[in-house]
Amino acid sequence: MDETLIVHVEESQPQEQDQPPPLLKSQENGNGNHDRDDTDLDKTLQKLELFLTLLGFNQSSVLSFVLSWVFLLLLGVLLPMVMLELSCQNAQIKSFEFDILVSQALLAAASLICLSHNLRKYGIRKFLFVDRYSGHIERFSDQYHKKISDSVRLLLLWVLPCFLLKTARETIRVLYVQHQLWWQSAAISLAFVSSWTYITAIFLSACVLFHLVCSLQIIHFDDYVKFLEREPDCFVLIQEHIRLRYYISKISHRFRIYLLLLFLIVIVSHFMTLFQTTGYTGLITYINGGDFAVSSVVQVVGVILCLNAAAKISHRAQGIGSIASR
Repeated sequence: MDETLIVHVEESQPQEQDQPPPLLKSQENGNGNHDRDDTDLDKTLQKLELFLTLLGFNQSSVLSFVLSWVFLLLLGVLLPMVMLELSCQNAQIKSFEFDILVSQALLAAASLICLSHNLRKYGIRKFLFVDRYSGHIERFSDQYHKKISDSVRLLLLWVLPCFLLKTARETIRVLYVQHQLWWQSAAISLAFVSSWTYITAIFLSACVLFHLVCSLQIIHFDDYVKFLEREPDCFVLIQEHIRLRYYISKISHRFRIYLLLLFLIVIVSHFMTLFQTTGYTGLITYINGGDFAVSSVVQVVGVILCLNAAAKISHRAQGIGSIASR
């Protein structure tokens, strides 16, 4: 984006905090439902923020920062490593499991580092662009609420099947490779599933947050398409166009490092999986190599969520360009 346009937007933003942009003034309704919509949105954002805090994304203080990383190291790394030493005697299979654990921990750590930084710097409202500073909350409060609720359901929709797949793998392992007492095997499996669920939820939550941010901006893209067809003032159209470009630029900067780390870790992980499975002389089954399948499914789901969000917002941007040219 041209630097003069960015400066112009940044200088004009403080004036938009207390009043809506010019193009929105004539479109506000007076039905008195704004307070109710804002309350629903506030409750939804509070629940989302609480959920992210439980996963360790809220690192606004030194205590929360320390607790977040200590919990990740203990539950996400140390616990499965100890259980792996206690339950696995085969050195080659132990190497399989260790590499899978490293890739999962790296994805969770990258998610925590990138997302917690942005949440600490901007807060949940500005991070999602649903604060009054954006000037749109009065018009799109109900749509924001729906998009956030849909994203939470999307996260559960993907986490639950992966959780069932992981649980099935651990159950099969206990039934066919039971070297300890049944309660010891059950405790080890429970520890594996708990650790895996925690770090998987962190990784997929970060992907869903990127998907949510893009989905929220698609609301404004669709509204701008309608606005192009009825607004005769070219200056107002350009003003809103600059605003949309500014938001897209901010999204790109906030998620750029995370997406690069995500793709890098997934690619390296899959190459390591390929080298290990092809170099293994024994028979690979769902019992000794099932975690490769579970880990790959989770990684592919995260990549698909991010690519789907990027493709949708790119498609909307191209559509706006086509309509504006026409």
